[in-house]
Amino acid sequence: MTRTKASLIAVALGFAIGAGAAVADGPLPSLDGPELGQGPYSAMHMRLQKTILNVNVADIDVKFDKATQAKMADLARGKPYSEGLAHQLSLLTLDAKSAVFQMKFLRDIPLNRWIGVVKDSLDQAKAAGLITASMEDAVMKGLPDWFGALKDRGYEKGDKLMYAITLDGVRSVVASAGGKVFVDRVDKGHDGRRVVISSYFAPKSEFREPLLRSLVEQKP
Repeated sequence: MTRTKASLIAVALGFAIGAGAAVADGPLPSLDGPELGQGPYSAMHMRLQKTILNVNVADIDVKFDKATQAKMADLARGKPYSEGLAHQLSLLTLDAKSAVFQMKFLRDIPLNRWIGVVKDSLDQAKAAGLITASMEDAVMKGLPDWFGALKDRGYEKGDKLMYAITLDGVRSVVASAGGKVFVDRVDKGHDGRRVVISSYFAPKSEFREPLLRSLVEQKP
């Protein structure tokens, strides 16, 4: 697999990109960005829990551009959540002009534990046909470098992992609750944005149903 493809999948699954990424400029990604939809059917939210004790790991929020939000509202308005509706909404996400994904950590997470979460996401991406077994192996081997800034620190409570999707690339950011930026990278390419979105909304992804259900079941 090429370095570019590995980097694209890395950012899609929520970890820092190393080689081949450019340093970004400008304000950090925001769920309140003017390019994003507002109001009914504009926001998705879920709480990521792990282990049989349902330990709270992170809050995940996603918003798409205004045109995509309008199409989602037309599809979801007045309908109960169903797999058929989820499929239609997922297809809309793939064509979105822009989006912001934010993961806010609710507890300290050691790097090796987070790598386990990434492995689960890679498995789902592979099962959905997004990546091959050899691609998964390449990404897992690269994780220590991509997470270089967090090697000893890990993720701490209040940290935010954010990525902004545009028509021509993906920006990946890791920042502390106090605003210190550990990672701020941009990867150019249309494939990258598609992989990012697909990793969250592919069938059987642990993120897909709770995120889409939150959109459908919110009160207008």
